[in-house]
Amino acid sequence: MKKIKISAMFMAVLLVSIAFVPAVTAQAESQNKECADATENPNKVSVSEEDIKKAMEKANETSESMKVLKETDKEKIASFKKDDGSIAYVISWADEKNPNRTNFAFVDQSELVSKKLISTADLNDSSAVAAVISASKVSFWNGSYLETYGSATTGGVHIHFSAKDGLWIAGGAATAAALLGIILDGPLPFGDAIGVLVAYGVATFYWAESNPDNSIDVRIPYANALQYPLTGHVSMQIGSHWYTI
Repeated sequence: MKKIKISAMFMAVLLVSIAFVPAVTAQAESQNKECADATENPNKVSVSEEDIKKAMEKANETSESMKVLKETDKEKIASFKKDDGSIAYVISWADEKNPNRTNFAFVDQSELVSKKLISTADLNDSSAVAAVISASKVSFWNGSYLETYGSATTGGVHIHFSAKDGLWIAGGAATAAALLGIILDGPLPFGDAIGVLVAYGVATFYWAESNPDNSIDVRIPYANALQYPLTGHVSMQIGSHWYTI
């Protein structure tokens, strides 16, 4: 399994010692109640240890080919090799209008060339690629985002995958696992490791739990994420049901 980063551990300590600013909308209050109740939910469905082990091993293979092209306080860009051998990228960036939200998108290398954003000859220039993706990120965005809400005791992380990105993850969970680790690392305790479980959960339950428009939502309480080092599992809400993965 990918080694848990020290930064993730430090984040966990902070989460249990300081409170987050409470969300003020009715929707956030509803989410808080759902997540607070999750730790006592008796109807969790556990995925087999063997399946999770295979998912972890495959995700570790994918992470070896990953390269961080840019990382700042407001933006992250990484490249990775897909199962078919082609190169793709993930970008996440802070939402200017909502400080609790981080937008993210997946971009195929072929899109950069087909849209004439960069020449084939410049694809080996990591700085040039990162600059192009950063400047054009909104055009690649399909509506996927991660948002935090509530306090350290009743809050958590809500991830919304658009229809396109939800289908992409459902069809390539192993590749997506390492990418979600990059997106979750920081907003969620042990997010770099939990990303594997989220990707596996979405791929496993996508067709049963996706929304009518084929998007899908995942919610993970902070309290549940903090249990990961002890159990190796996390209880998360995928669609309308809770699963222990």
